[in-house]
Amino acid sequence: MKKSRFCVFTASLLLLLLTGCGMMDKASDAQNNFSDEYGDDIMQAIDDLQNAEYQDGPFENNLESAREYLLTQMQEKYGMEFSVAGRENLKNYGPFHGATYSCEVSPVDAPEQIATAVVSQTDYQDVRDDYAIYYFEEDAVAPVLTLCGTKDYVIDQRISLEMPETEKLWTVEDKLEQFLSESGAYVKLVLRFTDDLDTETYAEYLYDFLNSVDQLECNLLLQAKANKVYIFHEELAILDGFDASTYTVEDLRQEIEEFLSMGAPQ
Repeated sequence: MKKSRFCVFTASLLLLLLTGCGMMDKASDAQNNFSDEYGDDIMQAIDDLQNAEYQDGPFENNLESAREYLLTQMQEKYGMEFSVAGRENLKNYGPFHGATYSCEVSPVDAPEQIATAVVSQTDYQDVRDDYAIYYFEEDAVAPVLTLCGTKDYVIDQRISLEMPETEKLWTVEDKLEQFLSESGAYVKLVLRFTDDLDTETYAEYLYDFLNSVDQLECNLLLQAKANKVYIFHEELAILDGFDASTYTVEDLRQEIEEFLSMGAPQ
């Protein structure tokens, strides 16, 4: 009796599987037929949608129109004439988001002051840029440079003030403290150490430096290089209560070894 029931169950299962396979094959065939008949039309419709342009934007979807609009926006914002310095990029995101244009710009009378600027037909109709760094950079980097000068193991450094592009207008009348706390700006610092030292020594250098940054009043992107490669990279939120006690020499040594094992970019 048990054997008979088992045979009936097995036969039923096989029939179900075969039926299922048949249905799956039919579904697959139907999908292939649909794809053969309508696939090209669907792909063309998708391409047409992606390439469609936003209507009624503040500039047309071409470089000349986008460039003119951005430069006019910069002049109105800062009261001086700008020109394109390089890295132009115009990308169309379709009929809903429109085109976005970005480039490097600089004042006509100060071509060395290169900033990034971006506008779009929808979200960024008011230009967003980072030109304000030139109002605050000298005062922002001075304390960082002074700190580096107190460390004899720092044989060279590269310091710059960085910020995200913003539509807000910062001026020379704004206070440095307010700018650093509200704009998202930070000082990027690349330390250069003597080449060919052991990782323990580099870790001790970094431990000492990290325990000295609390005297600064800016956020810091700290990097360190030796033998022409990066051995450390970390964002330090000093304005938000950075705590150097979370680091140990051993942790830093392991981090340096991980950087070196990954073949850190030159």
